[in-house]
Amino acid sequence: MHTWKDWIALSAIIILLLIGIGLHQPAPPAFVRSPYLGFGADPTTTMMVSWKLDRPFPAVVRFGPQKEYEKTGKFTATVSVTADSATDNYVYHVPLTGLAPDTEYAYQVEIKAGLSSRKSEVGEFWTASSDLDRFVFDVYGDTRTYSDRHRMVIQAMAHDHPRFVVHTGDLVESGGVEALWDDRFFRAISSLADDAPFLTVLGNHEQNSPQYYEGFSLPPGGGRGNKEWWSIDYGTVHLVGLDTNVLTLPHGFKLNRDQIAWLKADLSAARKRGKRFIFVFFHHPLFTSDREYSPGNTGLRQLWHPIFKEYGVTAVFCGHCHNYERLVEDGVNYIVTGGGGAPLSGFVDTPISGSVKRAELLHYVRVTITGDQAEIAMVPVGKVENEAVTPLPPEPFDSITISAPQTASAPVGS
Repeated sequence: MHTWKDWIALSAIIILLLIGIGLHQPAPPAFVRSPYLGFGADPTTTMMVSWKLDRPFPAVVRFGPQKEYEKTGKFTATVSVTADSATDNYVYHVPLTGLAPDTEYAYQVEIKAGLSSRKSEVGEFWTASSDLDRFVFDVYGDTRTYSDRHRMVIQAMAHDHPRFVVHTGDLVESGGVEALWDDRFFRAISSLADDAPFLTVLGNHEQNSPQYYEGFSLPPGGGRGNKEWWSIDYGTVHLVGLDTNVLTLPHGFKLNRDQIAWLKADLSAARKRGKRFIFVFFHHPLFTSDREYSPGNTGLRQLWHPIFKEYGVTAVFCGHCHNYERLVEDGVNYIVTGGGGAPLSGFVDTPISGSVKRAELLHYVRVTITGDQAEIAMVPVGKVENEAVTPLPPEPFDSITISAPQTASAPVGS
């Protein structure tokens, strides 16, 4: 018969064994990239959560309605993630599915090893709904050089609480260098990307690198990885991302023919679905008064601009030129937004035809959808003189309000 002393001794042995097991478990790795968000095919019911580790490791993602989490401190759903589901560089992309439309959610990623674990900060996001017509999203580009300036722009955008952010390319200086993604780009966006999904398009500095494709969850489309170009509906808005680098790639002319055929079919379908606004994003501008790049990519202009005009595209957003410019051509609004952190550039003495507003500032563009109207506003962030940055108040430098078309004809700007 066991005495109470025997039970105490046995309990002590069990505790020591558990401690020993815990001590011999590898410590959970730190986040190389803290959790950030992206879109899958349907933003009304799904959100993609991504992160990067320094080695493969299992994880758990917990999530649930934000109101419930705020009330109880608990999540209502869990997704288990296996160690071997990472990319070659240990990036994890995990879909959170079965979400309710137009609902705010909270989530957290936990990396667990034995008795120890590492938890991310709690992030929050909103799902869309098919008829959502009141929301804000932000657009910016060319962040490749100065991460401190990039962070300034990110911090300014965070005050908008955007539903999502679109980047117009040249995210990093050299797309094939993994450390630039980890230490510069993803670190700079971390304070916003855990709450707002990022949509991106390829710039020339990405160099069509594997790191770009494995780094982001993007909607399905076409080209490399089925996400070299893409599109997605968000409420009453249709968003399209294109690749202006295709003609520099092997078999580029065929790729661009494929992209154009896809684009026409996509825009036609969006119009048939009754989307009020269509926004297109790519890197190299078709029209610009930039000192180095004016008058723009005339080759793609001949191919793409007639399509945008035919299908009544609301506005086209580009980067590449490190400044801000708004132009109008045949009723199509073109916005150059390249003030995300790269060295700023000026303009030619005589702006090209159609140029309305120009500025050599760090900035981003805020798009506010309110029913049948879309307001596009350039928000200044900083002025650069002799490499010194002077913060600027967030009062719009330029804005335009566009009414949704009553038919498939081009929207009207005011």
